[in-house]
Amino acid sequence: MSVQNGVLLIADITGYTAFLSQSELEHAADSLRSLLHLLIEHHKPPMVISRLEGDAVFSYTQPGGFLQGQTIVEMIETTYVAYRRALDLMILNTTCTCRACGNLSNLDLKFFVHYGTFMIQSLGAYSELIGSDVNRLHRLTKNSATEKTGIRAYVLYTQAAIEGLGIAEMAEAMVPHAERYEHLGEVTTYVQDMHPIWERERNRVHTVVQPEDALLSVEQDFLVETALMWDYVTKPEYKAILSNSESARADQRINGRIGPGTTYYCAHGKSMSRQIIVDWQPLAEYTFTSEPFMGMYVLTTTRLKPTEDGTRVSVLVSKPRGGSRFGRGVAAAILLAAAKPGVQKGIRNLYAQIEKDTADRPVVRPAAVRIPPQAIEDAVAQSLEVE
Repeated sequence: MSVQNGVLLIADITGYTAFLSQSELEHAADSLRSLLHLLIEHHKPPMVISRLEGDAVFSYTQPGGFLQGQTIVEMIETTYVAYRRALDLMILNTTCTCRACGNLSNLDLKFFVHYGTFMIQSLGAYSELIGSDVNRLHRLTKNSATEKTGIRAYVLYTQAAIEGLGIAEMAEAMVPHAERYEHLGEVTTYVQDMHPIWERERNRVHTVVQPEDALLSVEQDFLVETALMWDYVTKPEYKAILSNSESARADQRINGRIGPGTTYYCAHGKSMSRQIIVDWQPLAEYTFTSEPFMGMYVLTTTRLKPTEDGTRVSVLVSKPRGGSRFGRGVAAAILLAAAKPGVQKGIRNLYAQIEKDTADRPVVRPAAVRIPPQAIEDAVAQSLEVE
């Protein structure tokens, strides 16, 4: 049995009690089964599933799996957006007129996040977590957050989670809330409303450089999980290495977050270049525009794709945009000669830095937890019985 510190997370389907009471059980079970599959698929490193708990998934992080608390926040947001897309598609595509299918719109999702100490006990394919912080998190699933705030789909962060993830600035945009429990006393929490996240992302048009539109493209495979690799290509001190800069900082953050509108300032001797983020898709890709060049501009997309052994990083630089056709041709020739060696050097240097980091602090690569089909069936059955 091992002891460690980390993030504890519960993803719980909202509105399931009312949904079951008004629905045919067979179709209700089918819907829950599909949604559980989605939640399982989105629990990727550094999150490790401990177990299924009826209509909820309980997971935790292992040490060394991420470098920025923002990454965990965005993993949760990405899961919520995927859940809402799936739910909307289920509603749109069904032709069934039963109450279960008609009540799908009443379902939603909520998350509970705590940071603390726990012990891990291996039980077959699963890791059973025990400890007072595990109990505290589960107590928090019974709360008055919706009653007091009116927010139905949310992430509830404990004060310990805010501090452990280092996201105090992000918490300023959340709703403070407190719960009191017997033997625990008052627990300070922060509630993040998920509906604005969905409204922001549901119809967003992304600005990216596609391979067919790229002036140049450089790829490199890294033996690092995608979430950790995302931190390596976005955290300013590592972004400096990727950009062949002496240093870098990220300004114009929103509530402490890097994202669209944020500017990386990269130092090159006495000069400073700017990279303005125009598109941000967490754990997948981001795009920035650089300083104007010969009256034109280019876009650069850094894209991450999970591989069997880690992550493939692609840097795609667009053809020059704006200006005259002749000017774009001249600029393209100059950029191709100058930019490609720089991009290749930046990726090589980042690879070397990660090798150095992992030599001093080995990256924990958790074995993929395979959830047996029967475990999902048992979780569905448990929900039907309990509710």
